[in-house]
Amino acid sequence: MADVAIVGVGIMGRGMAENLLKHGHRVILWNRTPEKVADLREAGAEVADTPAAAAARAEVVFEVTADDESSRRVWLGPEGILAGVRDGTVLVASATLSVDWVAELAGAIAERGLPFYDMPLTGGAAAARAGTLVLLVGGDQAGLAKLEPVLQAFSREVRYFGPAGSGTRFKLVLNSLQAAHMAAFGEALRLAVAAGLDPEAVGAAFADRPGGAVTQLAWASHRQSPDPINFAARLAHKDLTYAARLAGDLPHPILDSVRGVFGAAVEAGHGDDDWSSVNEL
Repeated sequence: MADVAIVGVGIMGRGMAENLLKHGHRVILWNRTPEKVADLREAGAEVADTPAAAAARAEVVFEVTADDESSRRVWLGPEGILAGVRDGTVLVASATLSVDWVAELAGAIAERGLPFYDMPLTGGAAAARAGTLVLLVGGDQAGLAKLEPVLQAFSREVRYFGPAGSGTRFKLVLNSLQAAHMAAFGEALRLAVAAGLDPEAVGAAFADRPGGAVTQLAWASHRQSPDPINFAARLAHKDLTYAARLAGDLPHPILDSVRGVFGAAVEAGHGDDDWSSVNEL
């Protein structure tokens, strides 16, 4: 069993922590609002006062914060992960971040001579709770074998994409496609209703064809708002912003349009609602 720190205990970090505890690992947590992890402390997790203190007690550290700003703070701040980490600790960025920041972070960690992976997560809240996340990995492929006992506690598959930064690149491309699918589902359903069709019949048909995980999630969320949410609309908009930055001069009209849809949802006060809320606007 391993000593594992999780820095940032939101929807995904919580699921990771719960499943690591179930598999007998020692879990050390840091969260910006420690009262939100009181139940995990009761379940056996330790709670550190700072990211540095969490890292100092761990063999593997996962960072699962919201965005570049929060990630930079917990890694490089005066009480951040790199201020407390021990030699030989494996460091993992599992948040969805910008490519530029991940490159900077990888460089800072390389200067310390520590192993680093960018390992964004996909599967949503349900997979986090069930321990069936898919991990999208960039970094040293050979070193992944040593992490298997830890990763198996909260994932069903590890997909390797190349050197450090590759997992993040794929996650941004993936989330762009998924967000486009989510927004298109809502538009198609509204079109069907305007055409006089029964939305229940249409939604059930969509779930069969084109089908797929995002269609089924969109339909389930339309029928009953998820509680807790699967993915916040503001985080979807953040990921689309990072993806547009990644695209650079490459034309991306669909990405721009979908980013506008999610931006409008955030401006309308739905930023903390489930990302499927774009279908109700």
